[in-house]
Amino acid sequence: MIKQIRQTEKNDTPVRVEYYGNPKVVARVLVKLIEQGNLRYNGEDNYSRIIRTLTAVVDVVNESTGKIMSGESLVSYVKWIRAGELPEE
Repeated sequence: MIKQIRQTEKNDTPVRVEYYGNPKVVARVLVKLIEQGNLRYNGEDNYSRIIRTLTAVVDVVNESTGKIMSGESLVSYVKWIRAGELPEE
């Protein structure tokens, strides 16, 4: 039985969640949650660390292109939002 459990563990893929939508909206929501103090990484508001950690389990799929956004692209969006350089849609 233990051998069977170990084989099952090897074959299981990690759980991932896919979000289909506008990645800029996701970035805005994350910024808002972090600014409100509702989203933290080890008690800190480290934006890039939070996003990189989230993208390990959540795939943000751009609905217009069908491509998965990289964590670095989302981090760039967050930087633009925080600097006021990303226009509202």
